[in-house]
Amino acid sequence: MARRDQPGLFADLPEPPRASGRRAAYFFALWPDRAVRRRLASAAARLPLGEGGAAYRIRPERLHLTLAWLGEIDSVRVDAARRAADEVQARAFLLRLDRLGHFPGPNAVWLGASRMPAPLARLKAELDRELLGYGLPVAADPFVPHVTVQRNVRTPADAAAERVDWPVTAFALLRSARSGGKADGYRVVARWSLDRLLQPAREPA
Repeated sequence: MARRDQPGLFADLPEPPRASGRRAAYFFALWPDRAVRRRLASAAARLPLGEGGAAYRIRPERLHLTLAWLGEIDSVRVDAARRAADEVQARAFLLRLDRLGHFPGPNAVWLGASRMPAPLARLKAELDRELLGYGLPVAADPFVPHVTVQRNVRTPADAAAERVDWPVTAFALLRSARSGGKADGYRVVARWSLDRLLQPAREPA
């Protein structure tokens, strides 16, 4: 837990300058291993593409479940995010993705859970609390755990979800880079193993 004698530790820092050209945003997510990614990709590929002038499927290497979106932050805030995640205490769990949903605002089709596992709710609550303790942003909207599989879909296809069981043993901090208005992909910055309350397993620099 973040030190309570230092509330909003990084809250008064100036916003990072917006640089031209390459830009990057950061977010916490459940990042599937190869086996789960294959199952997610298979389930997504068999789902008919919904209607939309520019509808498309999410590439398999980009499939993930967002826990907390941080946006474009500087290196000091990235370090604060790491420290916040160091304090999270949660256990591993099985996430069963067995329903389809559609967000009409972003026109996104997603694979989600008909029942949220209690450990996932606790992981989200713990992470949000620690991020707030370090003055980092937390979304006010209700948490709807989902994996986006299609975008630019105005009318989703009438189809049933193919169940995917995901043994969740870690969460990660990811970097999403963009260059020239196009996404360059995601990079795992750090991972934290669930059930292990010591130092997280860092990705090599």
